[in-house]
Amino acid sequence: MIKIHRSFVFLHLAVFLFGFTGILGELIQLSAIWLVWWRALLTCLILIPVLFWEKSSWPTPKNLFRLMGVGAIVGLHWICFYGSIKLSNSSVAMICLATIPFFTSLFESMIYRRSMNKTDILFSLLILPGIILIAGGLSFDYQIGLWVGIVAAMLSGLFATLNKKYVSTAGPLQITFLELFSVWLMSGFVLIILDYYQPNSKFIPNTTDSFYLILLSLFCTVVAFALTVASLRHLSAFTAMLAFNLEPVYGIILSYFLMNNNKDMSLRFYSGVAIILLVVFTYPFAKNRRRIPAV
Repeated sequence: MIKIHRSFVFLHLAVFLFGFTGILGELIQLSAIWLVWWRALLTCLILIPVLFWEKSSWPTPKNLFRLMGVGAIVGLHWICFYGSIKLSNSSVAMICLATIPFFTSLFESMIYRRSMNKTDILFSLLILPGIILIAGGLSFDYQIGLWVGIVAAMLSGLFATLNKKYVSTAGPLQITFLELFSVWLMSGFVLIILDYYQPNSKFIPNTTDSFYLILLSLFCTVVAFALTVASLRHLSAFTAMLAFNLEPVYGIILSYFLMNNNKDMSLRFYSGVAIILLVVFTYPFAKNRRRIPAV
């Protein structure tokens, strides 16, 4: 029982740390792609000494390239997520993440070639009024940020589905390192192309940005990931899903109080947020209504 309670604490602390990623993304003054490049680089550097101590298996060459491909999708997700923040703010970007479970369900039905559950279809349709309300309450620039955030959520759903397929091919830290190394390579390749068109873009973080990047890489990536892995040893996938539904909630609350984003948001925005969060929290119970999940 003590282990279960401790796992609950670990899980919610991890979700809370993940909720800070939007705040830090808004505070860091680098472009979205440079932010992703630095986050991936610092996280890989932090993981290298840990990998020498942690002796789990590495994937076969065939699976290595597959995981690198998944990592490229993670990189695109990060670029779109932070791009959404730069185009709008962290509140808009975080509420887009609430649509991830529905994109995950869609991609699972496509990749594993099974019909989409009627519950998934219903709840996907129920989320549309919330998105319409949010979009109607935003300026044109913020609307672009909203749709970029939706693309980020779609890419996250694809990443989650593919990661589930290859999660048993190596140790969790090894998989994380390979995927983030791929993020670093992919974002670096994109930056080489962009540098041709924007040769004077800022890429060296100042002292404040460096501090925020270290927080983002160490606590909101490595520590949050480690806490998640530790908690899942004693908690069910259903419990984890419920907890991770709180990530956009934590992010929006933190953004409201720390970034004062409420000045840019209208009543229509928060009405749309309420609809989406209601659907998101009802969804797992509807999916599991015929069985009682194990803790």
